[in-house]
Amino acid sequence: MTIIVNDNAQYVRIEFNMQEGFEDLVKAERLTLALMTTGEAALIINGCAIDLTAPCILLLSPSDKIKYSGGMYPAVKTLKFHPALVNKDFEINNLASINFGEIAIEHDRGLIDAFLARSERYCGYIRPMPRIFMRINEWFDSAAREYKMKSDDRWPHRVRRKLMQILFALEEIKENQYDASVLSDESIIDFVIEYIRTNYANEISLTSLCKLVCVNRTSLNRKFIARTRRSPIDYLLHHRLNIACELLTYTKLSVGRIAEATGFNYESYFIRQFTSKIGITPTQYRQSEGYETLNTVESRIVEEF
Repeated sequence: MTIIVNDNAQYVRIEFNMQEGFEDLVKAERLTLALMTTGEAALIINGCAIDLTAPCILLLSPSDKIKYSGGMYPAVKTLKFHPALVNKDFEINNLASINFGEIAIEHDRGLIDAFLARSERYCGYIRPMPRIFMRINEWFDSAAREYKMKSDDRWPHRVRRKLMQILFALEEIKENQYDASVLSDESIIDFVIEYIRTNYANEISLTSLCKLVCVNRTSLNRKFIARTRRSPIDYLLHHRLNIACELLTYTKLSVGRIAEATGFNYESYFIRQFTSKIGITPTQYRQSEGYETLNTVESRIVEEF
C-alpha cells in the first residue's frame, strides 16, 4: 500500500508491506525500515554475512545490496519512505553532501543516519531489547492503521508522527547498541522470558534462545533454572499451556486451532502435553463446569508466575 503526502507542493511516498520478501527490501529513492517479527534468516548485506534472529530491525538505503541465503519461518514487514518525509529539503542524492549549517537540518539528517552509515561493525542490522522492539512495532502498526482508515484529512500527519517516534527510538538504540555479551545474568533471563512471552506461538528452540543472548546451552539452562526453577524449554511449554487454558475457557476455537495458536506443531502432541501437565484433556477442561476443578488445574499451570 502507498501513502502520498502533499507538503508544500512536494509529494512524499510511503509504502507499507505487511508481508515483505527479502528480495524486495531495497527500493530506489526510498529508505527501508524492515521489522522482522518472527523466525530466523541468513542475509548477505553488501558482501557481509548476517544471521538475523527475531525480533530485529533492518535499516536500509537504495544503495544496499541484499542476498537472501535461507531461513526458518521469517516474517518481515516494511515501511519504505522518501527522506523528504523527515525534511522537505532531503533527497536521496543530496544526503551525503547537504549543508549542515542549520542545527535543525543537522538534527533531521542524524535521524536517518542509521539508514545510510555503514562500517565493519554496522551494516544496518539492529537487535533491540524485546520491549523496545514491541514499542516500535506498535507505532508501525498504528501508522499502518492510520493509512487504512483515513479517518480525516490529517491522517498523513499522524502517520508521519508515528514514523518520527520510531526514528527517535532508533537513534537512541543506535547510540546504545544492545550487546548481549555485556548483559548481567538477570538481564539475560529477563530478555529470554520476554522473548518467550512475545513469540510463544512461533518455533522456539534452546539453540535459538542461546543465539539471542550469546550464551551456550549449559549456561543458559543453569541461569534460567536458578531464576525460574524451570529450564527455558519447560518454561516455554508451561507458558503455552497457560495460554491454551485461557483460550479453552474464553473462546470457541477448536482444539486444533488452539494447538496451532500456542506453538504446537501437532494437535496430538498438544493434547498429550496438556493431559500430562494439567491432568485432564483439553476437551474435558473446556467442558468442566466445576469452579473448584478449573481453579485447581489453572493454579497448577500458573504456579511459577
